[in-house]
Amino acid sequence: MPRGANPEQVLAVGPSCFVGLEEFFPDWETSYIFAPEPLTDPALLRAAARAAQALAANIIPRLAAWLSPQASALPDAYWQTLLAPWAVDMARQIIERHLRVQAMIQAWEHFSLEVDLLPAAVAFSFEDEQDFILRGALGTKFNHWLLSRLLEARWPSAWRAKTVGPETDAPCVSDGNEDTASLEKEATSSEVAAPAHEPLKQLLANLGRRLMLALPFPRLKGMSSAQALQFSLSLLHTCHGPDHSLDLAAAFGDKSHEAPDLTQIPPLPLDPLPLFQEACPLSLHKLQHPRSLARTVRPRLRVASVRAYEDAIYRQRLACWRGRGHRLAYAQHGGNYGMQAVTCEMPFVEYSQDAFFTWGWQKHGAEPGNFIPLPSPQLAGMANAWRGSQSETLIFVGTEMAVFGYRLDSHPMPLQMLAYREDKEWFFEALGRDLQEKSLYRPYFSLPGCLEDAAWLLPRMPRLKLCTGPLLPQILNCRLLVLDHPGTSLLEGMAANVPMTLYWNREQWELTPEADALLEMLASAGIWFPTAEEAAIQARKVWSDTEAWWQSPQVQAARCQFCQQQALIVDGKENPLWTQTLKAL
Repeated sequence: MPRGANPEQVLAVGPSCFVGLEEFFPDWETSYIFAPEPLTDPALLRAAARAAQALAANIIPRLAAWLSPQASALPDAYWQTLLAPWAVDMARQIIERHLRVQAMIQAWEHFSLEVDLLPAAVAFSFEDEQDFILRGALGTKFNHWLLSRLLEARWPSAWRAKTVGPETDAPCVSDGNEDTASLEKEATSSEVAAPAHEPLKQLLANLGRRLMLALPFPRLKGMSSAQALQFSLSLLHTCHGPDHSLDLAAAFGDKSHEAPDLTQIPPLPLDPLPLFQEACPLSLHKLQHPRSLARTVRPRLRVASVRAYEDAIYRQRLACWRGRGHRLAYAQHGGNYGMQAVTCEMPFVEYSQDAFFTWGWQKHGAEPGNFIPLPSPQLAGMANAWRGSQSETLIFVGTEMAVFGYRLDSHPMPLQMLAYREDKEWFFEALGRDLQEKSLYRPYFSLPGCLEDAAWLLPRMPRLKLCTGPLLPQILNCRLLVLDHPGTSLLEGMAANVPMTLYWNREQWELTPEADALLEMLASAGIWFPTAEEAAIQARKVWSDTEAWWQSPQVQAARCQFCQQQALIVDGKENPLWTQTLKAL
């Protein structure tokens, strides 16, 4: 947004116009007119997620042919495993921005507008998939470029185009790096050679990571190396049962059984392949592909690390494994699995494999998959670990407030994020001064493309203090945990038996029917509330004796039922259950 822009003369595509500029536009949330938010309807959101999956499934063969002249000599499983994570990520950006352009044109096509467009010749160079998320999906410049291409393809006759370029001072053009420097980001490739000056400790760490990823069952978060070796030994046998892996083209492409849902999404007005080509990370360009892959007659299973999402070289190993006829499994590594009503990425990349190990749930709405519930090693180490009965600290944990709609799942849309942020202030207002002074606020990781978080809240609530350092030890020693969203902290807190108060907008964080039933149970027990004010009133009510309230039979029954389905723990018996299950696959 140009400095000093008159709200009566300038229209805003969305809150993304004010990323990094909020301090220069007091009350911008209510001063400017925004384009309509296109995906607040859950049915349309689900159709958009399916459209992104279909686009990714359909584009993979074309991307493969572009990346390698010998693409047809390799099996579909190779290319699907290698390209699926990034292809569906890029497809999400295209479909969401396509619908945003549609809504904007429908609302404003008869206005006489001058619109700044970024030229098609702008070149992007993303190092890897993580870099694409930070400077592409969450980057101002890339989003401006993508919106420009989609607008050009459907240009209203009443509009006038003004081309701007990276060399100009146009405020709407930035490199998307505003907050990237503060992000703690580990290396994205397990195979990149370390510089000569790299310390020996880092060299050994990289070597250990490479060796761990080579195991049939690499060490996942919360697991010990001994568990990784034990579980790996359980996977050395030939697979016993049928292969549940899905062909992405058949399961998600234009000819899938859900193809009729795609009729709700207008066709793209341009060939999407050039968009994918322009945004393709260098990590995919640099790969050397095998000439052929010999088919095995003794298929085995290996478990993929979550690093497969951002490490192209590691993912190519998995692609070769799948291309030879072997099988893959993924394991849950955080929250929202089995809970979000609409999800785009997880079914396409993880549920589509031979097996997916869950933290207790057996069904994620109507999503296909071979779901196997097992106790989480990540949660086992914190089972009933809460020790905060004598604490005088309340911890409030927030989540990401992205103003680019880059995920296509059930969470607040960019404009709805404004109300989500305001609810934090209303919670602490209702909490009262005494408890404000005992409260710590934990913002989400610093990311580009997001609303101001602690910098917005703390000046409005000067009695609050910032929660810094490792979060989990502090959660285990606070008197009360407050969450304004479902996610990993919810599952960890439940497993650790931490007293907590929850609230969020149920329409914006839509859950599956199974998770909704659990939410009703938490509401009946006085744990979850539909508004920030009601949650604050409950926090004040139970503060004097939080432990007595949390240990009451009704609350503990609700917590245990929730854990049984979403945060499974088995009192130290997780290893035998894992090894027996792995040997049977």
